[in-house]
Amino acid sequence: MKLRTTMFLWVLGLVIVLLGATIGTIAFGFDRATRERLAQESARSREVTLDLHADRYSLYRQECRVVAEEPRLKAVVATEEIERATVLDAVRELAKTLDAGVFLIVDADGNLIADSAHPEEAGGSMREQAVVAASLEKGESTGVWVTENKVFQVAGCRLEFGARVVGALVVGHAIDDKFVDTVEKHTGGEVIVALEKAALSKTPDDVGAAEVAAAIDAVEAGRREVSAGGQEWFAQVVAIPGTSEGTHAHYVLLRSIDEALAPARRAIRFLAILVGVALVLTAVLALGLARRLSRPIDALVARTQAIAHGDLTPRPTAGPTEVRALGAAMDKMTTELDTSRRALADKERLARELEIAARIQTSILPRNLDVEGLEIAAKMMTATEVGGDYYDVLPVEDGCWIAVGDASGHGLTAGLVMMMVQTGVATLVHAQPDANPKDVVRAINGVLYDNIHERLEAERHMTLSLLRYRRGGDLRIAGAHMDGIVWRAATKTIELLATPGTFLAITQDIDHVNQEATWQLHDGDLLVLLTDGVTEAENAAGASFDYQGVTRIVEERCGEPVAAIRDALFAALIRHSPALEDDATIMVLRYAAAGRNT
Repeated sequence: MKLRTTMFLWVLGLVIVLLGATIGTIAFGFDRATRERLAQESARSREVTLDLHADRYSLYRQECRVVAEEPRLKAVVATEEIERATVLDAVRELAKTLDAGVFLIVDADGNLIADSAHPEEAGGSMREQAVVAASLEKGESTGVWVTENKVFQVAGCRLEFGARVVGALVVGHAIDDKFVDTVEKHTGGEVIVALEKAALSKTPDDVGAAEVAAAIDAVEAGRREVSAGGQEWFAQVVAIPGTSEGTHAHYVLLRSIDEALAPARRAIRFLAILVGVALVLTAVLALGLARRLSRPIDALVARTQAIAHGDLTPRPTAGPTEVRALGAAMDKMTTELDTSRRALADKERLARELEIAARIQTSILPRNLDVEGLEIAAKMMTATEVGGDYYDVLPVEDGCWIAVGDASGHGLTAGLVMMMVQTGVATLVHAQPDANPKDVVRAINGVLYDNIHERLEAERHMTLSLLRYRRGGDLRIAGAHMDGIVWRAATKTIELLATPGTFLAITQDIDHVNQEATWQLHDGDLLVLLTDGVTEAENAAGASFDYQGVTRIVEERCGEPVAAIRDALFAALIRHSPALEDDATIMVLRYAAAGRNT
């Protein structure tokens, strides 16, 4: 495929993707925001519906109490000689005045005296109705009655003639289209009164009875969005408060999703039209741009083929500024090609040298750790090809010399500093095995300072703990490095022993800070020496392994061989920090008093 075709298709495709993603993002944002708003409005509709329902209860209780104080009604109930026709006339007249769908009175025993809706009925007990029973016992009550496929909100109140309870009055009004209109006016949504999943009130256009039942089933199954009448609705089903057990009367609250999304969909359609126009313009511009750029690009392709065959002769490049700049860059590239090849060869040589230096570093680590009275295990892990950590064990006639240190930095220079120190320590110890540690440190510092600062012209230093061990558990230490960690066998406790001296190669004269300290080991004591690559190793959260990480393992494994303790420390370190950023060295020693096998 030619460049011009590729550029045309890529530009056009990119514009399509970007505009499509933009429209999709806008549509998704509109849709999500609208549905969240519908959820909030539905929650408000539920509260408003229940509040209006409760307000009707308050109104009907007041209405009942007012009617209960009507002298004529009390007389009708309290006087047995009044003809039934007179009683019915009074009941019908009061029911008509209140426009009540339910209006009935019972005597003090709960027996029906008159019912405006069923004037022919009388004498039957009404105490099974909770509202009637509660009104006679407590003075008033409210609830929901379902009768003749209608749902009524009813309020009951006790009738008293003087101090005597003569009966109770129950007044109720249907939950009908009039109430539905009131709720819809306050909520802005659609409301359906349903009994046993059948609609008792008006329904939105094209919403049938089967769809009402299906919507109720869907909401009860946990769905919030339903389809009915060719629309999508956000639906809630609210049990009508006061309904008796076993009766399923509900308010079905609907809010049209399609209606709420209509403005957003109009905006999306308008954007789609704009996108179509933009795509046409983009196609025209992309085609022209591809043609303009393809000619000089073809020339650059021919140039690269010539370079591939070894022709490095500079050639002028025509075309836009960017293409001319690319041609100039290619000319510069050809001149730098040989330099890059030579640099690559130098880099490979340096890598081989680093590999050799790493082998030298590991090869000079002590292989013989057998010292009378001590069980010793040590290991070093480097963070780069050449690290700056150093440890050594040099056996002498009445004990040994032990060294642990860390050259600042990483890489070849740190490795060189470490090897200088190793060579100096080994040379001085073999020459004067009974020397004082601080004298050895003083001599090494002088040589190291001169080599680093005067010859290498580097800014490096080294921490070093140099210990002279003698049989009997006596240790004399000079230099400055990490605290020694001692587990006391007698007390089962951990001690941290500080090093009192100074770093190496900081200054040439260290006599005023070059000090020695004495550590004493007792039978069974453990001594752990390490570098800061152990304590300062961090996990993903930035927490250091620290001395606590070391002492925890030492306390857990104190009875095991020193090699097992060393390996457990490294295992815990790698779990804490899988990728070490600094060299890590751990040496574990256990002292055994004379006469006990080590």
